[in-house]
This record gives sequence, structure tokens and C-alpha cells, in this order.
Amino acid sequence: MMSDMKTKAATKKTARRPAANAAALRRVFTVRDLNRQPQAVLNAARKTGGVHVQSRSGERFLVKPDPLPGSSQADSREEFHRDLMKLHEQMRADGMGFTVEGWETFSKILAGE
Repeated sequence: MMSDMKTKAATKKTARRPAANAAALRRVFTVRDLNRQPQAVLNAARKTGGVHVQSRSGERFLVKPDPLPGSSQADSREEFHRDLMKLHEQMRADGMGFTVEGWETFSKILAGE
């Protein structure tokens, strides 16, 4: 007696897609994300300098961290420059780095001379 049932075909294995990079930061969140995962939204805002929160109606709101009181971006740049100059002075004192002649040679190498 023959059966009308088809034999089981070999099941096709689906290729796994690579998992989304967990370290990749999102730039746009929903109000639901803000409600359920406020720390994730705030961490992303800290790391990227600001994120958008989009409502159901399509409006977008920018969430940015306030700068620390008493500090400005210019102050941090000046501090970085001072630290860099100290590092260069320390390197020169230790005998590291280029001399004036060394910089001239380096410049010629870069210029292809």
C-alpha cells in the first residue's frame, strides 16, 4: 500500500548570522529604551557625547551630558598640552627623541629627498 505522505526531506540548516557587536554604541534610542534601560542610554550619551531619544510620533530629543562644573573643553586641552610638553621635556632629558638635525633628516625622508 502506498502512502500519499512525502518522505521527510533533509532539513536545511540555516547559516548563523554573526551576533551584533555588543560594543557598538547606539545613537538613537526609543522612549521605551529610556524607560526600561536608562543606564544604557546614559552610558551611550557619556561615551558618544549625546544620543537621540525618538518618540512614537517621530520627534527626536537630544540627550547630552552636562560638562563638569568648573571645567571647560579649553581647560582640558590646555592641560593636555602642558602634560605633553612635560613628557617631551622628560624624553629630551633622558636622551630620547629627535635633535634639530634629526628633524631635518626626518623631514627630508618624508619629502622623498
